[in-house]
Amino acid sequence: MDFAARKINTSVKNLREGLDPDILAYWYKRVEDKSIELVPAHLKDKIRFEQDRILWMKFNMDVSKRAVPYVMQVIEEYIPMMPYSTGLYFRKVQEILTNEMNKDLR
Repeated sequence: MDFAARKINTSVKNLREGLDPDILAYWYKRVEDKSIELVPAHLKDKIRFEQDRILWMKFNMDVSKRAVPYVMQVIEEYIPMMPYSTGLYFRKVQEILTNEMNKDLR
């Protein structure tokens, strides 16, 4: 019984820590830096992520439509390295980026 309680406690702790604003900021920075490395020179200044000063889990993404595929590729590459809940968060980011791109095509 004690083992099961510890295991559940550890799982909940890991899920909660994955959504910590500092952890999200770390992964956003990694995604931003890697994306800037991958894009052609004329798009390097077209990728910028900024953490909201009031809502710490909210990030403003300023990404050129031409740079979105690179950002999506980097997110996909990093998701396996992220804590589980952080990975889910970035899956949602990918979904939002996809929806925004599709909205512009209509």
